[in-house]
Amino acid sequence: MAVEGRYCSAVIATRAGACLVAALVCASPDARASVVVVDGVRVVAPTCPVAPVSVSAFVDSLRVELASGARAPGTTLVTLSIEPCDPATRRVHVAVAGDAGRALAPRDVGLEDIAPEARPRALALAVAELVRSFAPPAPPLAPARAGPPPFALALAAQGVTSLFPGRATALWGGRLSFLVDGPRARLGLFAEAAAGARDFDLGAVSLQSFGGGLVAGPRWSRGRLALCVGAAGAVAWARVQGHAGARDVVAGSGASTIVAARAHADVSASFGRTLSLGVLVEAGYVVRSLDATVAGASDAGVAGPSLVFGLGVGFGP
Repeated sequence: MAVEGRYCSAVIATRAGACLVAALVCASPDARASVVVVDGVRVVAPTCPVAPVSVSAFVDSLRVELASGARAPGTTLVTLSIEPCDPATRRVHVAVAGDAGRALAPRDVGLEDIAPEARPRALALAVAELVRSFAPPAPPLAPARAGPPPFALALAAQGVTSLFPGRATALWGGRLSFLVDGPRARLGLFAEAAAGARDFDLGAVSLQSFGGGLVAGPRWSRGRLALCVGAAGAVAWARVQGHAGARDVVAGSGASTIVAARAHADVSASFGRTLSLGVLVEAGYVVRSLDATVAGASDAGVAGPSLVFGLGVGFGP
C-alpha cells in the first residue's frame, strides 16, 4: 500500500508540473501578443490584460492618422507594452523598428491626465508621429503632364510661284492657309491670289487668278521638323487680258473657272513655341484651263501641267 501511495503522489506531482509549464507558455508575451497591420505598419498589441487604453479603439484611430501616407507593407514594426503590467499603470511603452534593423529610441506615452475615452486617439497621434519620423510616407506621384492636344490649329502665310510649262507662263502671288494638324495627319484650307504676264512681238498678255483649295494628307514630326505629304485641289477664277503692241493688232480678254489637282509636300521647322518657317512643292495638272491665243496659237494661259513652289511662315503650336 505504501508503494502505491508514492506512485499516486508522483503522478499528481507530474500533472501539476505539466499544468504549470503550460500556464507559463500561455502567459509568455510571444504566445499572447497579437499583430495588426494598419496601412502597411505592423502593430504588436500589449500583452498586458489590464492596458489603460482600448486596443481596438486605438487601432481605429491609428488607421485614420496613417491613411494619408502610402508605405510598403511590413517595413515598420510598432510594439506596444505596459510596464509594469499593473492596473495602476497609465503609461504605454512604444518601440518602433524596421525590417533592416534600424530602430528609434523607445518612448513612453503618458495617459494619466487624459480621459479614458480620449486615450485611444491620443496614443494614436503619438504613434503616428513616431511612424512618420521613422519612415516618411512615399512621396505622392507627380501628376502626369498633359500631352499635346489631339488637334492643333495653325495659320500660314506663303509667297507662291505657279508655273505652267506647257504655256511658258508663270504667276506670282501669295497663299494664306488655315491648318488643322492632328497627331498623324493634316487638313488645310487655303486662299490665294496670283498674277503674271508674258510678252510677245505683237504685244503682251496679263493673267490674274483668285481662288482657294484644300490640302490633306499624313503628317510626321520629329523635334523641330515636320513633314506633310498628300493631295491638293484648287478652284479659282482666272482672267486673261491682251495688250496690243501695234495698231493692227486686236487685243481681247476672257475669264473662266479653272480647276487643278496636284500632289503636295511641305516641310517646316519651328522656332520658339509659335513660329515656324516652311517650304512647299506641288505638282499636278490643270483639269479645267484657260488659254490665251496669240497669233492663232495657245502660247499663254493657265493650262496643262503645273508646278507650285512656296516659301513662308507659320503661326501656331
